[in-house]
Amino acid sequence: MATITITVTVAGGKFVLDGVSQATYSATPGNTYKFDQSDGTNGTHPLRFATAADAAGSTEYTTGVTTSGTPGSGGAYTQIEVTATTVQALHYYCSNHSGMGGLFNVGGTGTVQYQDRAGFAVQNRTSDPVPFAQAKIDDPYVGSWSAGGSLNTAREWLFGSGTQTAGWVTGGRTTPGDNTGNTGATETYNGTSWSETGDMSTGRNQGVAYGTNTAGVASGGYTTTLVTTTEEFGGSSWTSGGALNTARRLFAGAGTQTAGVVYGGAAGPGATADTETYDGSSYTEVNNLNTARESVGGSGTNTAAFAAGGGPPNVFEEWNGSTWTEKTEMNTDRDNVGASGTTTDAVVWGGDIPPGTVQTLTEAWNGTSWTEVNDLATARRAFGTSNFGSTGKLAFSAGGTPPGVVATTEEWAFGGIAPDAPAAGYSNALVGQMYYNSSSGSFKTIKDGGASIGTWASGNNVNTSRRYLAGVGSKTAGLIFGGGEPPTSAKTESYNGTSWSEVNDLNTARIAMGSAGTSTSGLTALGSPTPAATVEDWNGTSWSVNPHNLNQARQFPGGDGPSNDSAIIIGGEPSPSSALTEIYNGSSWTEVADLNDARNQLAAVGTTTAALAVGGSPNNQSAELWNGSAWTEVADLANGGPGSGASGDSALAIAFAGQNPVIATNEAWDGTSWTEVGDLANARNFFGSSNNSGNTSAFAATGENDSTLINNTEEWTAADFEIKTVTTS
Repeated sequence: MATITITVTVAGGKFVLDGVSQATYSATPGNTYKFDQSDGTNGTHPLRFATAADAAGSTEYTTGVTTSGTPGSGGAYTQIEVTATTVQALHYYCSNHSGMGGLFNVGGTGTVQYQDRAGFAVQNRTSDPVPFAQAKIDDPYVGSWSAGGSLNTAREWLFGSGTQTAGWVTGGRTTPGDNTGNTGATETYNGTSWSETGDMSTGRNQGVAYGTNTAGVASGGYTTTLVTTTEEFGGSSWTSGGALNTARRLFAGAGTQTAGVVYGGAAGPGATADTETYDGSSYTEVNNLNTARESVGGSGTNTAAFAAGGGPPNVFEEWNGSTWTEKTEMNTDRDNVGASGTTTDAVVWGGDIPPGTVQTLTEAWNGTSWTEVNDLATARRAFGTSNFGSTGKLAFSAGGTPPGVVATTEEWAFGGIAPDAPAAGYSNALVGQMYYNSSSGSFKTIKDGGASIGTWASGNNVNTSRRYLAGVGSKTAGLIFGGGEPPTSAKTESYNGTSWSEVNDLNTARIAMGSAGTSTSGLTALGSPTPAATVEDWNGTSWSVNPHNLNQARQFPGGDGPSNDSAIIIGGEPSPSSALTEIYNGSSWTEVADLNDARNQLAAVGTTTAALAVGGSPNNQSAELWNGSAWTEVADLANGGPGSGASGDSALAIAFAGQNPVIATNEAWDGTSWTEVGDLANARNFFGSSNNSGNTSAFAATGENDSTLINNTEEWTAADFEIKTVTTS
């Protein structure tokens, strides 16, 4: 389609794409992307591609890639032709030096897997490191009910099996409470309409059905008495099958015509736990349910079935082919439920709560827990349903008593939740949330990954507890300095991930500083006891006075940047709060566009061209994004306050702790919105923390809680997967 040229320079030991340091680039299949390395700063820095950062754990990616010339010389470039088969998640990197590159992602629509169901379309957006749309749904296991075709014969206590597009029902009674109105009428369903076919020999209600629309089984039930007979359905007619050992009604079944299992029900005046397996000719008694019950729902196979609800207790059990095991109960106790799916992927719906409150409620089972999802349109009980063990993605609920006998059908389809309105920059509606590993390009769900994208763990104590200090680096290469013990301190400590060591002090004791850089190339600016404009540089060993003061003296600003010659200082005091932003290029400070919200005691992450400012006073929860020329207000934190910490960059970050009052909360930023993730063990504010180490490796050291100094350190470790959200196809 087109060749797109990206101008590459090098600054601060990083690749700069079209003026943005370590920019994330999103590509479109059909285009060719030419990375122009003719600028002299590219010397000794060949740009290459891999499936992992700095090619760690992978080899150089060369498909569609061509190179020309020597980096730093005229006409030099690396070029990649992007096609539909190009790896979706790539990294650009320097083949000679680590830590210089960023993400190069191929957009478009793809399909990822949610357990055993496909259907998540990956949506492209240019500003996201990964091409995803955004949403905040706790559980993507959702669906909805919609109207289907009506039965030819309205009835209650019917039973059926199959799937939403290849199902069948039989039996039931046409008048509530009238067993003389039992019918053997059988109907098949194609997803649109019901068609009458051959009747069962014996009309009955409250029986059980399982199997497919061409090889089904109907057993037991009630005429004017309990029956044991079985009939087998061939798609249009019935033949006689083996008899149950125990006559019963209101029971459940699962499996196929030649490999089935039935369980529970009413076998006379009381409920039974009896379980029988079917081999296509005879039933065999096997191990009973743990809890006898009637009006039970069930689905699955003869070796992996479940029993849900029923009376009198609300018990959920799973069958493994030989024994029943109790599992997590449904959220709501009820009888006469419908059920479809497997032991790891099922929906259960409707039924009633004695003495007769008919339900619309639908719950989804993922093998571990229950989630309430979208309700039936019509409360109903005593209906026919799919119960074939082929996942709970598609199901039907036909007829029943809501309370009068009806012929209507409802169909369940996965992914039918009413979507949110599309956010700016997105082309599709929003529905679910996934985890993404940018190194491997793989996905997993909230179900697979849990609710957190990382955890805080205890680290070693600092040598000197203090408040109002600053920090830079990561949890394995950290630096804290200054602060108040009291008195005001010049102390500097270095962290190696195991212990803190005292190193050379600041030249001037100070508190309330802004900071930038790393543990080997850092900077501290301003600070008190009175607002100051002075700056000091850290070279990994000692501090030196920077000859370039800021333009405005202040205290309690935010700051970040990749090194001591590339930094951004934001906000602070006085007046009483400043909106001023200044950037440093190694030789001078330049005033640029102000924050929208003047504030002090804020946290900041990022670079001179892409930064994030969060929290502070007086705007505790507000957040703003810097694009190199202007600030834009974005989604607020759920919690926040002055004296918080942050780590990451403008696209992926965490913000943690602070005063509102003193909190331990931690929130993750994905470039658009905040998600609450794992809290710190200790609420704290005005502490030392990492800032530009990314959202994967952070620390929070010392600080205070209600004027009490804290001595310890906490370390953040991100999960392998980042939270990303998706739309359904």
